[in-house]
Amino acid sequence: MIGNGAGEPMWLDFERREPRCRICRDESIRLLVNSLLNWRGVPIPLGGRKTHVVTYADIVRTLQSINVGRDKRDQVSYSSLWVHARRHFDLDGISAYWGGGRIIKEVRKALGDKGV
Repeated sequence: MIGNGAGEPMWLDFERREPRCRICRDESIRLLVNSLLNWRGVPIPLGGRKTHVVTYADIVRTLQSINVGRDKRDQVSYSSLWVHARRHFDLDGISAYWGGGRIIKEVRKALGDKGV
């Protein structure tokens, strides 16, 4: 995989990182939350025929220990998790961000085009 010169694989350059997003602001929190979001919807066997599907609420409960020492505005809440997942994690949100000319602007910017 080709890198970006900063030690990250190139595909990470296309991840949308929004400084206003509570989760995107902190790199370690973003990586943790994104790994937990990969589990959303996965059925967990409880024994017998019972299963539990991982939800956003389960993820927020998992993050409670991280939220304890954080400012209220930096805590990961259900709504901030939902917004992050829809806008910055799900494929539809990422493609919507890069669609509509955004990728062209980024390529021009990378090439040093002054007409951006």
